[in-house]
Amino acid sequence: MKKCTNCGAELNDAAKVCRECGESQPDTVSEDNFFSMPYLSVENRQEYKAPESEDTDKTDGEQKKNNKPVNKLSKEEIERITDPRERAFAKQDKRNRMIRIAVLIIAVILVIGAAVYLFTRSTGYTRALEKYIDGRTTSGGTKYLDIVPDIYLLEAEELYGMSRPDIRSKTEGYLESVEDQLEGDFGSGISFTYKIISERETDNESELETIEETINSSYGVDINIDKAAYVSLKLTTKGSETQSTETLSMTFYEYEGKWYSLDAMHIVQYACENAGYGLW
Repeated sequence: MKKCTNCGAELNDAAKVCRECGESQPDTVSEDNFFSMPYLSVENRQEYKAPESEDTDKTDGEQKKNNKPVNKLSKEEIERITDPRERAFAKQDKRNRMIRIAVLIIAVILVIGAAVYLFTRSTGYTRALEKYIDGRTTSGGTKYLDIVPDIYLLEAEELYGMSRPDIRSKTEGYLESVEDQLEGDFGSGISFTYKIISERETDNESELETIEETINSSYGVDINIDKAAYVSLKLTTKGSETQSTETLSMTFYEYEGKWYSLDAMHIVQYACENAGYGLW
């Protein structure tokens, strides 16, 4: 409540004129009302947001506006801000990486190819064929005995009264005599190379029986072979003076999981039968 400034009558705070004396009253604002104004009340107060500063980094602002990470630039922006020499180095480095990857792939392919080749050449009848050629080159009786079945060597020991080392020695002696004859025709440093012209493997029972009968009648052993291979090849004999190529037809057979040479059996038998007769 407030009082009239003229007569002292009590008046409402909002009264403009005294109801007792009719005197006009000045406008007044109480301290209590000052801090309870509607625009400052808790119910009407809104959270204040400061405007963005004009000094904000332009790149950050653009990237935030586009929802892009601040430090992640587009390809076009990178090309625009990167030094041309750096771009050239980057392209060259990329090419070098691609070249290294290509070389690595080629090397892996070559290694796999070589492994497959060596694996296939060391299995089947080809291993027996290579030992046959190597035995002629080195006069290696051991190589020849390795491609002759043990059951035949046991028969040869009893038939010719020789031990296994004697059979190997007689075979080496025969191969050395053949090499001496070849050196007389072709010169020193005799070597052999071959190329397969045709090959055929078979497990036909009729063909296998024919080979089994040959082995039994010629070498005195009875065996049951699992597979056979007929191989035609060109064998080149080369010396220091000349060389010559001949065509050979060879027969290989598989017995108890291992391949043997019918031709090697013939050489071992010939060496044993003619040992001591001055034939070499």
